[in-house]
Amino acid sequence: MRREDIGPLLGQVSDDLPEVHLADRAWTTGVILKRRRRRTTVVGVLVALGIALVVAVAFAAGWLPVSG
Repeated sequence: MRREDIGPLLGQVSDDLPEVHLADRAWTTGVILKRRRRRTTVVGVLVALGIALVVAVAFAAGWLPVSG
């Protein structure tokens, strides 16, 4: 196969491929990003609450000195 034959052959093959709907793609990407941000926020809040709980237990048990 010669190099000149590749272009028309690729054109024929690409005509058979379905068109990508950019609006649908953008919507899907937006939904994925929104879920990821929500998940990250929830994980961050849970980690902060866990740390606060550990510190509170440490103060209550007398492991950390209360200065002041």
